[in-house]
Amino acid sequence: MNSGRGVLAIVPDQRDVDALYATAILHVDQERVVALSAGLGPAQRYRRWLCALRGGARMVIGTRSAVFAPVADLGLVMVWDDGDDTLAEPRAPYPHAREVAMLRAHQLRCAALIGGYARTAEAQALVRSRWAHDLVAARSVVRARSPRVVALDDSGHEQERDPAARTARLPSVALRTARTALQAGLPVLVQVPRRGYVPALACARCRTVARCRRCTGPLSLPGREVAGAVCRWCGREEPALRCVRCGSDAVRAVVVGARRTAEELGKAFPGISVITSGGDGMVSAVPGEPAVVVATPGAEPVAAGGYGAALLLDGWALLGRQDLRARRTPCDAGWPRRRWCDRAATVARSRWSPSRRSRPCSR
Repeated sequence: MNSGRGVLAIVPDQRDVDALYATAILHVDQERVVALSAGLGPAQRYRRWLCALRGGARMVIGTRSAVFAPVADLGLVMVWDDGDDTLAEPRAPYPHAREVAMLRAHQLRCAALIGGYARTAEAQALVRSRWAHDLVAARSVVRARSPRVVALDDSGHEQERDPAARTARLPSVALRTARTALQAGLPVLVQVPRRGYVPALACARCRTVARCRRCTGPLSLPGREVAGAVCRWCGREEPALRCVRCGSDAVRAVVVGARRTAEELGKAFPGISVITSGGDGMVSAVPGEPAVVVATPGAEPVAAGGYGAALLLDGWALLGRQDLRARRTPCDAGWPRRRWCDRAATVARSRWSPSRRSRPCSR
């Protein structure tokens, strides 16, 4: 912008638009920055569109549709977190904000930047083809700012150190980490891949998934106050469950939702407030004080000063997502790995230690 050329910044959702806009106006005159998003009314959106077209706004920030904004004398186009699903248009001709941004950069011969905490296969392909190149920080900076990641598996060595790791949903090392962060006066983030209370049930004897007798939809428990199960498809109640294969009336939870997890953590950490954030009620921000925040992917609130620790539960559920991008090799950022890297970036830097981090690329 100092050279007089325009800047176009594309981010996944409204929360990112608000955060980037608030930061931009601290360094640029507010009259020269506009934010475009679907939440604006037609009149306000068109007014800002004309402001960008006539050259009054030199920086345009928006979601996927803003990638078509007519920024005068475009000099830089940026796309943050290009692996996010919201950047792909669900209507024909299904353009992706990353592809449109790169085409505009190629046609106008301007600079392009793709950033994120994890690199997608498409961004890596641009680097491999030498259309783009890496923006590499010094090794000391990468080591100082990368999070310490501990992966708990079901190996024999891990079970010898923690006998409860086989059956407990939260191993002892995760509970100790959470308690340490809470004692230090910082909030703790717990990511759960499923919302609700108990979204899926199965027979406790033969493990057959419980399904509705009317539409064969999966049965779930909406809450502790509900006596029977409810079909997630047609909403029919099943007061008495009995397995169609073995006839047993005992059931078990296949997966545990965010509300049930919050209930269990409330008992594990008495006296600590538990905050839930999900599709039915999202929390935008939490103060930097002791609290347990249970959130589904994409609904994690921003913590003032960062989280003291982040516990990512039920990773197998994310890996089982019905998507070709669910599993990727370590060099590519699949959907779960991108989510995990995003959450690791929310941990307070004072608790980070050496690790590896994906790097942005630029043309």
